[in-house]
Amino acid sequence: MKNSYKFDFTDNEFVFVNGDCKRISGIDALKQWIEKILRTQLGAYAMYTGYGSNIKDLVIGSAYNRDFTDTELKREIEEALLKNDDILSVESIDISRNRKTLSVNISITSTYGKESAVVNI
Repeated sequence: MKNSYKFDFTDNEFVFVNGDCKRISGIDALKQWIEKILRTQLGAYAMYTGYGSNIKDLVIGSAYNRDFTDTELKREIEEALLKNDDILSVESIDISRNRKTLSVNISITSTYGKESAVVNI
């Protein structure tokens, strides 16, 4: 994973240290990329052509049953993650929901080894 700038998804802003935007690389950059791709709706922004996932379509206002949407969510998430060359395989995806949050717990094998990440959307 190439260098990236650290983004705080809680505050929705870049992280600055001593006036400079903090740089991250390696597994930290990959984990940030994972969160970004899962939070970005596929096709919603012209600048992100082909980038993102269809998570919102399956969660917000969906009339499908829970088993179907969970299966489709896992497929969409895996497909989005495997767009990154540093991710070699997706080992597991666990999804839990409450009223306002979709929590995605992911285990992957990457060029950095076996890793896990939790993304709350």
